[in-house]
Amino acid sequence: MDIELDLDKNAFENAAVYYQKSKKAKRKLPGLRQAIEKTKKSLEKESLRLEAEKQRVPKKRRERDWYEKFHWTYTTDGFLVIAGKDVKTNTIIVRKHLQSGDKYLHADIHGAPSTVVVSEGKPISEEALAEAARFAGTFSRAFPKGLASIDVYAVNPDQVKTAAKAGEFLPKGGFQIRGEREWFRKLPVKIWVSWDGKRPVAFAREEKGVCVVPGDMPKGELAARVKHKLDSIFKCECDVNDLMSILPPGSGGIE
Repeated sequence: MDIELDLDKNAFENAAVYYQKSKKAKRKLPGLRQAIEKTKKSLEKESLRLEAEKQRVPKKRRERDWYEKFHWTYTTDGFLVIAGKDVKTNTIIVRKHLQSGDKYLHADIHGAPSTVVVSEGKPISEEALAEAARFAGTFSRAFPKGLASIDVYAVNPDQVKTAAKAGEFLPKGGFQIRGEREWFRKLPVKIWVSWDGKRPVAFAREEKGVCVVPGDMPKGELAARVKHKLDSIFKCECDVNDLMSILPPGSGGIE
């Protein structure tokens, strides 16, 4: 930096002039620092506002398959499994989607969903049935109750009755099971959340992704953490709403 000197003044006089200027500059420093901090905060606020605006721009929602209104999964050999989320969807599953050749499953606990393996006319393998049983157990009240295991049974469609016997009472949305049941005992209550290229999927078998188990983490926080892990593992942009839809009811944890 060049220093200008007044030739009409001696060295001490020129020094005194610059000393006074430096004192004025120092007095202005606190105000300058405040102005800088104020500007930084304004820029941060504007950045957050722009980010919020960007988030408010509606994303193009993907087209959903018919079964995504239920809890759903695919078995290793490709059978679709659907489970109800409430009384209404339990009723829809039994009255509309349970067909001859399918299998109906239910956990041995109050508040379990009606679960169906959709056969599409193909023989259902024991492997598929076992996976569906684990799925039915995990999406029952066993999960929010924090149980480590649960029993589940499977029956044929003609054993599921929507009307009570004479003299018996059947609550709204309830069903009666008649005849022998095939039992699956002490099934683990857990699922693996993975990514199929367009959406998160809950599997009842070990898969690349995140293992979700009963726990005390609120569902919203759990979904956010699972999203973070899936995005990191699969380099994807997972929708939290999709995760909220496919996770079991109640709080949970990550194994």
